[in-house]
Amino acid sequence: MAEIVVNLVGPAIIELGKRIVAPIKRQFNYLCCFTSNIQSLRDEAEELNHARARLQMRVDTAKNNVEVIFPDVERWLTRANEKQIIISRIEDEIANVKRDFLSMKSRFLLSRKAKKTTEAIKKLRGECNFNPISEPAGPEPPPATGYIPVGETCEIETRKKIEENIMETLRGGEVNMLGICGMGGVGKTTMANRVMKRAREEDLFDEIFMVAVSQSVDMFKIQQEISELLSLDLKEKSVQARAHKLRAKLMGTKRTLVVLDDVWKILKLEELGIPCESGVKGCTILLTSRNRDVFNAMNDQKVFELEILHEREARFLFKEKVGTSMDDQGLVYIAEEVAKECKGLPIALVTVGRALKDEKSKRIWKDALQKLKCSNMVGIPDFLDKVYNPLKLSYDFLDDEQKSVFLFCSLFPEDADISLEHLAWYYLGLGGFEGTRNLEATRDRVYALVKQLKKRFLLLDGDDEHHVKMHDVVRDVAIFIASKEEKLVDSHFSSVDGWLKHSYSDCTWISMFPQERIELPIMLNVPRLRLLLIHYSRKSEIQMHDQFFEAIKELDVLSLKYLSFRSFPQTMELLKNLLTLNLESCTDLESISIVGELSSLEILRCHSCDSITELPVEIGRLTRVRLLEFSDCTSLKRVAPGVISSLVRLEELKMISSFKGWEAEKNGKEKRNASLNELQSLSNLTCLEIEIEDYTLAAEDIRLSSKIVKYNIMLMDFYSREAFEKRMYLELPRQISLGDWIRILLRRTEILELRGDGSVKLDLAQVQEIKIFDFRVCSTVKKLVSTTSIDRRFGVFPVLESLRLNNLPNLEEICDGPIQAGSSSFKNLKDLTVSHLPALKYLWNTQNQNVSLSNLTSICIHCCDKLRDLFPLKMAKDGLLQLKFLEIEECSMMEEVFSSNDGEEGHITFPKLEYLFLKQLPSLSTLCKGIESIEFLVLTEMWLFGCPKLTSFVSLTGNSPRLAGHNDDSLHLFCNQKVTFGSLKKLEIRGYENISNLWCHNFSPSFFNKLEELYVYCCGSIKSLFSSSMARNLVNLKKLNIDSCNEMVKVIGDREENVRENWRCALELPSLRNIEINDCHRMESFTMGSLTTPKLQSIIVQDCDKLHNLFRLTMAKNGLLPLKRLHVVYCKSIEEVFFNVNENDGKCHITFPELEGLSLQCLPSLTTFYKGIESIEFPLLREVCISCPKLMGFATSSGNNPSVAGHSDDSFHLFCNQKVTFGSLKELTIDGYEKISNLWCHQIPLAGFFNKLEELYIRDCGRIRSLFTSSIVANLVNLKELGIIHCSEMVKVIGDDEETLSENSPIFPNLQRLFLISLPNLVNFCGWRCALQLPSLMTVCIQDCPRMESFTMGSLTTPNLEDIKIDDIENDIKIDDIENEGIEGLNGAVQLWLRE
Repeated sequence: MAEIVVNLVGPAIIELGKRIVAPIKRQFNYLCCFTSNIQSLRDEAEELNHARARLQMRVDTAKNNVEVIFPDVERWLTRANEKQIIISRIEDEIANVKRDFLSMKSRFLLSRKAKKTTEAIKKLRGECNFNPISEPAGPEPPPATGYIPVGETCEIETRKKIEENIMETLRGGEVNMLGICGMGGVGKTTMANRVMKRAREEDLFDEIFMVAVSQSVDMFKIQQEISELLSLDLKEKSVQARAHKLRAKLMGTKRTLVVLDDVWKILKLEELGIPCESGVKGCTILLTSRNRDVFNAMNDQKVFELEILHEREARFLFKEKVGTSMDDQGLVYIAEEVAKECKGLPIALVTVGRALKDEKSKRIWKDALQKLKCSNMVGIPDFLDKVYNPLKLSYDFLDDEQKSVFLFCSLFPEDADISLEHLAWYYLGLGGFEGTRNLEATRDRVYALVKQLKKRFLLLDGDDEHHVKMHDVVRDVAIFIASKEEKLVDSHFSSVDGWLKHSYSDCTWISMFPQERIELPIMLNVPRLRLLLIHYSRKSEIQMHDQFFEAIKELDVLSLKYLSFRSFPQTMELLKNLLTLNLESCTDLESISIVGELSSLEILRCHSCDSITELPVEIGRLTRVRLLEFSDCTSLKRVAPGVISSLVRLEELKMISSFKGWEAEKNGKEKRNASLNELQSLSNLTCLEIEIEDYTLAAEDIRLSSKIVKYNIMLMDFYSREAFEKRMYLELPRQISLGDWIRILLRRTEILELRGDGSVKLDLAQVQEIKIFDFRVCSTVKKLVSTTSIDRRFGVFPVLESLRLNNLPNLEEICDGPIQAGSSSFKNLKDLTVSHLPALKYLWNTQNQNVSLSNLTSICIHCCDKLRDLFPLKMAKDGLLQLKFLEIEECSMMEEVFSSNDGEEGHITFPKLEYLFLKQLPSLSTLCKGIESIEFLVLTEMWLFGCPKLTSFVSLTGNSPRLAGHNDDSLHLFCNQKVTFGSLKKLEIRGYENISNLWCHNFSPSFFNKLEELYVYCCGSIKSLFSSSMARNLVNLKKLNIDSCNEMVKVIGDREENVRENWRCALELPSLRNIEINDCHRMESFTMGSLTTPKLQSIIVQDCDKLHNLFRLTMAKNGLLPLKRLHVVYCKSIEEVFFNVNENDGKCHITFPELEGLSLQCLPSLTTFYKGIESIEFPLLREVCISCPKLMGFATSSGNNPSVAGHSDDSFHLFCNQKVTFGSLKELTIDGYEKISNLWCHQIPLAGFFNKLEELYIRDCGRIRSLFTSSIVANLVNLKELGIIHCSEMVKVIGDDEETLSENSPIFPNLQRLFLISLPNLVNFCGWRCALQLPSLMTVCIQDCPRMESFTMGSLTTPNLEDIKIDDIENDIKIDDIENEGIEGLNGAVQLWLRE
């Protein structure tokens, strides 16, 4: 038998032994053969490198011959490159292992990796036997460069939309020339390929082909390519003859789509032979270009612009390229940061994504991110070829001036909003543009060049027209180019060592925008440096050493921001060539006398340098200065006399929010400050921005330069940043006299703000170029302008865009004379605001003032008690077509908005009115008594507040606002079929005390079905808000707010006879999210019917005295699943939250899966949620506030008995029923349980209920003697805040049992704040005599606890205690004070209090 067993089992054991021994031996060899495995790897790596180089040479040769490389060849090269990367990493690991030669595990793992890699390389080398490797290119156009793969374009939403628009245009056949434009690398060629593919699939054309044009246009070559793609034999020699033949072919019977890709400049298509005339059938042309001017000049009929991708789209594209890397949670964040650095540029996203495809090493990702941030892409595969080079082509195509401005923009940080003004200063400092004679010409040239760069998509729009932005990848390219040309250094150094480790001997520009404190070198040794920008992001304590400027004597431009120095280094005087000096927010700088030594200076700008108090006489030496600016230098009080007049070449003087102390000429008397007369010496002045404190200087007789085209004159205190070139802000006292210089400037001003009684002396009829006029606080003016002195050809204020009149108590009319029909008066007015004009009777006299307000978009009328209407109906019908905003408030005599005194009647449409606010208009009865019908096509928001007589927008009979068949107590605003609300989403109705019904029987369902928010306040006679039939139309209602409707009984109630039948009908409010009902003292229920609210998230009910319940049980079970907040307060009659019509229904289970906050306060009759609830779940409930003395349990076992079996009446059972689940309770407040002696019954689930609690407040629980047992304390591990207030019988917070806690145990380990207030019988917090710890306690407040003897009976440690407040002690007790008294901790504080 044994022999049989051996024969059977023996071979199996032997085979098993072999299988076990072989792996063990292999693993042992990894350790023993470490050196040989490494050497084998290096040998194979060298062979692989030779094989890869040989194949790459063959590939390069094939590409030069315009052959297509086979995919398997490309794949082999990619795999070989990947193996080279792996080998490099192993070499790094070898170096680490050699340093740690005792680590057996590291040697074993590395040896095994080397062995496996060697085998993989051998296999890869064996596959390198390609012959041939390529084939001649076919007639099809080359594939797109892969910015966004064709198959994925549809996944990018913005691209999908543009693609669909292009396809729709092609299908229409009406347009024969289209364009796709955008910056380099944004995906134009990809989009064109996608369009070609879809056009083939849809059979829109018979012939579809693409020809690449590129920068140097070779007409002969382009014709040849087209002919080959069309199978046309072109034997002709001349371009003209070939063009004739091509044209005949393309205009034949076939439909042809010609795609001309990468067009850089204007093409004469007719000379190529491509028919392009409008209306030519058969041939459609699609161009792609990065230059918008190409499309403008070639009369493209439709141009589609590709912008950079949105962040979400960029993240999607990047994830597609990097493969499985973004599935690693440890890499997700850094991968998203890498994607963000590509700034939505598809070519960068794809290139970087492919370079990092399936990369799992976090260090590799971090290295890539750092390179992207530092504009150093050299180490990222293919980045230079596929990203930099295409964008550099755009640069190469610019002229010299465009190139300079482009590189200038790279001086600024990533995402910076680049000021064109700064560009002009810097460029002027470097010599300016050829042929520009002054600063304004330089500025104009910069704006023109920037516009050209934007058309070529090398720059982007900034936040406004005076700023521009540069895409981060484009900026990286610009920095790369500038560094190669030895122009620019963009510093990212973190210390002074960064400066010293680099040599900049040939550098001409240095730009530095550090985010952190970086020390400057003692001396900047860059002898060729011409421009230096050092802009810190916030105030720093960085000092400039005395030798700093010693080696940069050739400097032309210096700009410093947020540097801290009181005066310039002495070497500053060496900068004799400096032309531009810009200082911003150098708030410690006091002395600028040395600047007077910079004799070549042309631009001197100090902005927000708050410590400069004086413009010294030395500045007068700067006779070449063109721009002098000291804006926002709030401490500048003195400008030495004669300084301003010495600057004879000055073109721009700016001193707003700065020096105000201009003086009058004193006839030889000594002056302390500059006088306005000095301005007469500035014959080249084109821009003047000054503030004048002494209003009497307005009467000075001075002659300003006739060249002034920009000015900002502020007489007295104003603050404004309006972006207009000609501005005046004048506060004119009654006794003022005005000089001619003020009146001359007024005639040309674009912005005028007037204050004061002296304003009446101005003839505003002469101010015809004004665009914004703000006039307020003047009691003397009765009319704004007299039309009798105005040239009728121009009219009154022909270019005025905004008119704001405020607090002019005696103003009776705007114009006091006739205005002819057809004049330009007020024709550009867009914004009209009139406020607190009690004497104003009308805006314009309709009898003789013919005003067209066709551009008016906004009207605000406030507190004009004599206004009876705004405009005649005819003006409203014909002239308010652009009106978007209309607000009328507190006009006590206004009866109608549009008067019908002229007999005009009929229909009126407001096609663009979006907001209508009518407030506190006690006499308003209708919009217009003559309106038969009215349309609000896009009205989205309407407020009706305090308009008790406004019961209808239209009136059919005389002055009566009523409609036939309706009672006086109904509101007919929304029920007339002749009043159309096309898009009303938000409605607020307030103050209709005498209206019993807001909606009459003839309501329009179309009115309700778009409504999203409804607010009804102070409508005291309404008994119900909606009928059930109305409510069914509220399909989009999201928010319902009802307040102070004292007669309202139900929100949804029926006047129909068969009410019970309506109850049986299920009612749904499918979009409702928020309900709030306040101060409705007769409210009995929301609705008696069945209601479903599948999206309801918040219910707030307050001060509804007769409310017995909220909703039917069916709603709680099915319709409140998304509810997050339930807040019921001060409803004295409410007995249960939910009710059931059928009392015979069995017990039920309710879950509130999303409820986070529950507040039931001051509800003296509430006994339960619902009397038939058997169990209830609150899985996400975080916050509970309970103040309901009869509420003893959320779930009840029988009838009205709130108690739980086995518990006495004086125990609180809310939280002890096992069938009530609180999954996440963190904040709990219990208030007003005067008859309860125990808050926590014996069956409460300790760990499940208490261990998540973070805040607990107990108020007005008068019979409780102690709050916690030791078992409860042991489970309050997360409690952070505890407050006990007004518990008159409480003796101890923690009872006397010490069973579950050991000596020196931490109690409440996370408790930080403790409040014990109004506890008259409290003896101590804890009666235990053992040593305890409150390790996290920081703040304690003890007030009105007169019997307190000590905090604990034993010792207590509170290592983090900071503040103790005990009443009768004037200030908080600090722990240091207690320790100085030789008393310890909380017990010591209580003793100190007792002693005092």
